[in-house]
Amino acid sequence: MACQCTECAEHGGPNPTIMKARLGIFGLQFFVAFVGLIKERSWGALAALIAAFSFFATVPRTLICCRCEGYGGKCYSLYLGKITSMYLPKIEDKEVSMFGAGLEAITLGIIVNAPAIGLRKNKKYLIPYLLLASLTFWTQFGHACRHCAQNATDWKQDCPSAKVARLFFGPGREVAL
Repeated sequence: MACQCTECAEHGGPNPTIMKARLGIFGLQFFVAFVGLIKERSWGALAALIAAFSFFATVPRTLICCRCEGYGGKCYSLYLGKITSMYLPKIEDKEVSMFGAGLEAITLGIIVNAPAIGLRKNKKYLIPYLLLASLTFWTQFGHACRHCAQNATDWKQDCPSAKVARLFFGPGREVAL
């Protein structure tokens, strides 16, 4: 079930085929990073990646997803609303925190850059990793943020991801995906 905004009601929420492709790209990106970092014996970068993922799954999710109107739904952001509802309780009567969005941006920066730094000497893993990271980045903005009708309302008008999507794609949904 998607969030209850009029856009999701009209279009049925995220396209499951596109979401499977996005999740596959992200999973492959993480797999390439994980295998490459182990083969390179880049333990510091691997520790940073795991720590950043652990932090991303807790604090920003509590400050964003647990307070979002899409909590428990299959949202455009890799179904994080649904996934988060499986391990964190909903927080009622609280506004989504822009501090959480800032922490998420910092954490995602570490998640993306730690493997790139750890793999910098091994182009066999670095090049595929960077290509997959770029695909993950552009599918987030091109699918999730671009097609969320709410990307310029409420707290999402200040969301760093929604701001980037509006910069590249304009104020809202142009086509149904």
